[in-house]
Amino acid sequence: MKVPFVDLSATTDRIKTEYLAAVEKLLAKGRFILTEEVEEFEAKWAEAVGTAHCVGVSNGADAIYLALAAVGVGQGDEVITQGSAYNASVTPILRLGAIPRYADIHSDTLTIDPKKIEPLISERTKAILPVHLYGQPCDMEAVMEIARAHRLAVVEDCAQAHFAEWNGKKAGAWGDAGAFSFYPTKNLGAFGDAGAVVTTRDDVYKKVQAMRNLGEVQKNDHRYLGFNMRLDPIQAIALNLKLPSLQEVTAGRIAAGAYYDTLIRDAQIPIRPVARHPDAAHVYHLYAVQALERDRDQIRTALDLRGVETQIHYPIPVYRQPFYTGPADPCPVTDEVLGRIFSLPMFAGITKEMQEYVVGSLKAIFSR
Repeated sequence: MKVPFVDLSATTDRIKTEYLAAVEKLLAKGRFILTEEVEEFEAKWAEAVGTAHCVGVSNGADAIYLALAAVGVGQGDEVITQGSAYNASVTPILRLGAIPRYADIHSDTLTIDPKKIEPLISERTKAILPVHLYGQPCDMEAVMEIARAHRLAVVEDCAQAHFAEWNGKKAGAWGDAGAFSFYPTKNLGAFGDAGAVVTTRDDVYKKVQAMRNLGEVQKNDHRYLGFNMRLDPIQAIALNLKLPSLQEVTAGRIAAGAYYDTLIRDAQIPIRPVARHPDAAHVYHLYAVQALERDRDQIRTALDLRGVETQIHYPIPVYRQPFYTGPADPCPVTDEVLGRIFSLPMFAGITKEMQEYVVGSLKAIFSR
């Protein structure tokens, strides 16, 4: 059997006909920038997440940049985040001239450890950027308690956490702002790059809205140093069409994650799934596991020979990437765990037969 790491056909085929028809209408209207399609998605996504506002932007990294800028992060400020995520969580901090500080993670859930945040706070700290990794939200109650005690802003990186929840409240609705990516492989994916900033703060909303459009508050009134970071309407069309089925897609991912858990437990193999916190509604953007006894790359090679594609998210902490020259706070758990992590196939439409083949292949590999 061939099991791809990701297959977008299920969600793409569902809206293909409607999408092409909507694009035809867009072309006929002859308006292509910040159209009603964008406004429609912004209203729907704010309602879905549970915030007052949403601003559609160009991609997830730009969403983080704009959100951080809107809450006041600037040159020389420090932003506490984690090094175990994709570098798009850190590069926006650097683009603002700010300094990332790295809190370590829990060894089981791989989310940021709130106990590691407070020791990093200094007089230069401006914000906390928790990353909801793999589809599981961080302990946002603890993060917000720390932020309130020290009067810090919180920007949530929700790129992998569409409809994820902590204690019943959606990722993105906890902090001063939430930044989403709609990269095609995300749980809610566009047909290209796309992103959004959600917030309940009016001042953050107005600043992000202006900055994504060259700093323009109204025609020829540029209040901020802004950029061209707008959401394209052809991407908004795809998101509007996919959004109504996101709850169903999410339920399918959660069921697939639970089935992987059961299969791996029953197989009694030295593979440990990333733990799900009981207060978290994990939406399984990725299904990551830790290899406990054998080299991760050997396992991946053996799986590949059996037709099972895997990936690593993420093999090198951001603070050890070649481009990064800033401070690197000690994160022993991050350093250890990232050497064992790899991700099994997970996508909308994955079948039980596929999952059984994946875990059966793992069992056969370990039985040798």
